[in-house]
Amino acid sequence: MLPCASFSCAYAWGMVDVHRLRVLCSVVATGSVRAAADALSFTPSAVSQHLTILQRETGLRLFEKSGRGIVPTAHGRSLADRGQEALAALGRVDRFIDDLRIGHTGSLTVGTFASAGEYWLPSIAARLRGEFPTTTLLIELTDPPVSTERPDIDIRTERATPAPHVPAGVTRIEIARDPFVAILPRDHRCATADEVAAADLGADPWIHEYVGDGEGARIIADVWRAAGIAPRSVVQAADHRGAIAFVASSAGVCAMPALAARDLPNTVVARRLVRPEPERVIVAYVLDSVRHHPAAERLLSVLSDMGAQHELTTRRT
Repeated sequence: MLPCASFSCAYAWGMVDVHRLRVLCSVVATGSVRAAADALSFTPSAVSQHLTILQRETGLRLFEKSGRGIVPTAHGRSLADRGQEALAALGRVDRFIDDLRIGHTGSLTVGTFASAGEYWLPSIAARLRGEFPTTTLLIELTDPPVSTERPDIDIRTERATPAPHVPAGVTRIEIARDPFVAILPRDHRCATADEVAAADLGADPWIHEYVGDGEGARIIADVWRAAGIAPRSVVQAADHRGAIAFVASSAGVCAMPALAARDLPNTVVARRLVRPEPERVIVAYVLDSVRHHPAAERLLSVLSDMGAQHELTTRRT
């Protein structure tokens, strides 16, 4: 992170050996001793030995027999979850040491979501690499989050209301308002209109882009409720590219943010969704400790320019 802090790195975590912790995490993740051995380039007997010693070190029963194999106990799963956090922290320390070794002045971690990662972050990364060659830029998908630790700059989406709580030590910066559009087959009855009312799509089968209960899924659910429709959702596409492909095959219609609805195939069209007019807010949560670092300031400046251009473009369409 920036600015660089001093770290004390030792490859033993309290009474637990880090290498054995890594073995535990691998066995829990892969589901078997043999699979973990393959992933770690160990022998199965070496993996079993590490697990035996780890159980003795912790005084916990971490696994139990299941058929011809073993399965983690509740304690084993909990320790593996916490162990992943510890291993991730050690990985960041390793990167910090590497930065010092090769003369880099620090690293900047950036969290993002799918469409921003596809359309905005690649050019931002290239620009920062040219302007700040001694800063290591680490970009990770945080929607859904893959770590419990907040990145230096977390680019995320929110519903327009209610106003979110901003934790201490963090600054929230609004980047852009991103309206939703309806994605329709080009021969759809509403495809020639400039805008489409949600209620007019109530009889259509819907392609659902979102998995789980994230902000995007909630916005779409709000649209359905406001329009008084209960659409037949026939496909769970899980991402915007998959949803667009299903619409292109005439499997149904979908709605998604305008930023995600770029580079459409010529067999589909995007039309502004109205009545209601849903939108998401693209924001950046910035740790105050890096807020005024030159690389962070430059990234936020470029990102804000991209957000302003996106709003201008969506207002024109």
